[in-house]
Amino acid sequence: METLIIFLIIFLPMGWLIWRMVRHTRDTIGSNSPMKVQRIYRTTMQSFFVRSEYLFVLMGLIMFGVTMHAVFFARFSTPYPEIGRVVVFLLSLASLAVPAMIVSVDLNHWPYSRGVVITSFPEVHQLKIELSDAVLVLKEGDISRIQVFHNNGKLQLGFAVFYLTSRDHFILPFKTEGMWVIQEYFKGLPVEYFDRLVPLIRIYPMESAT
Repeated sequence: METLIIFLIIFLPMGWLIWRMVRHTRDTIGSNSPMKVQRIYRTTMQSFFVRSEYLFVLMGLIMFGVTMHAVFFARFSTPYPEIGRVVVFLLSLASLAVPAMIVSVDLNHWPYSRGVVITSFPEVHQLKIELSDAVLVLKEGDISRIQVFHNNGKLQLGFAVFYLTSRDHFILPFKTEGMWVIQEYFKGLPVEYFDRLVPLIRIYPMESAT
């Protein structure tokens, strides 16, 4: 029974990741791409939060629980056991650093992705983007530039600000379903990149690049 549980813990997440990669590839290239057929990308709570990076959150919480158990119940065979407890306690806090960053960024970004729907219209080469407070129909030339704020790490967290020729703008986090279609549809757009250790969306993102 224990072997089965370990097997499920290890291989179920891997199978789920492989399935997502295969589905993404199927829907992004060739005859199924949004440049060839109409596709609708809808961001839901499940698509936003149920992702591979939450394995790091789970691992961090498990590590925190194990180290905190050691702080209170382990015996330290050293001349100064209290120092050992302090060191382990600090390690337990460090194990929460990555989970805290992921959760804080996601909670900050979620209002900008919640309910966003991106629809491609390849026959007229247009995109419809349904935001929480507006509906945009974009064609070639409507976007003047893009600013991308990211953490420049292997675990990619960030968001993009799309500036329109109408002098308006809108924000989409990386986890917005179908966000990549915008740059794929309208190639050659000027893009500026800005590194942020914790890429939180501020109230006035247009000023954050100055």
